[in-house]
Amino acid sequence: MRNPRNLILMLMVAVLVLSPLAAWAGDRFADVPDDNIFHDDISWLADSGVTIGCNPPENTYFCPKETVTREQMAAFLRRLGENQVVDAGWLEGWTAEGLLDAAATNVAGPVAAQLAEVNLANAKYQDVSEAEADGYESFLACFEHPQMGGMGQHYVDQDLLDGNVQALRPEAMVYELDANGDIAGLVAHEYIVPIDAWTEDEPPSLFGQEFEQHSVLPVWKLHIWIWKDNPNGMFADHNPKVRLCPDGVPVFPEPPAP
Repeated sequence: MRNPRNLILMLMVAVLVLSPLAAWAGDRFADVPDDNIFHDDISWLADSGVTIGCNPPENTYFCPKETVTREQMAAFLRRLGENQVVDAGWLEGWTAEGLLDAAATNVAGPVAAQLAEVNLANAKYQDVSEAEADGYESFLACFEHPQMGGMGQHYVDQDLLDGNVQALRPEAMVYELDANGDIAGLVAHEYIVPIDAWTEDEPPSLFGQEFEQHSVLPVWKLHIWIWKDNPNGMFADHNPKVRLCPDGVPVFPEPPAP
């Protein structure tokens, strides 16, 4: 199991290892004007080591000078997603256009920072006994969708099922099961808000994503595949890389794909 205190260091090491040797590099991009729309994001990304590695003319995306383009900012953010310590590439939940728009409105950078905080705050729950000790209990049956992918076994903290959404304290931990029906590992978080507890006109939202109503259960929900890569997208419900529920394990009935 990863030591949460080492995750940030591992992130920076991964970036350094994967980055090309710099033939030229600015002084931490100090020449980016304070009034540039991406100034704060670039400062944060530079602190994370993500903007290291500029090798013109082959690679100029990581060499901003007096201005920073939307394309450069997108490159910085994509690099951040690709080099995160966790398996899940958070950028999978964004279209290219959405990423650029988010960057231009100073959304995507803070989202990445928030996801890193979520990772650190919940890393101990890779050990299901830690989740149980903190009030998470096995909930219903194993979830899957034969056409769309697996999901796993949810462990839910019933005390968190209210109208509040706390990024650092998900209502549910989602665990993949092995062939014997035992816990194989933490793969996702799920944020859950009971329908009758939500009084706003708009759906709950988090990480720039709106919650969706469950097709069967009376809840708003949002998955985040922060511990296992999901080809369907980081915020998709099901994950084709997750094992389907093994034989002999009760399965929650999901409606067929439309």
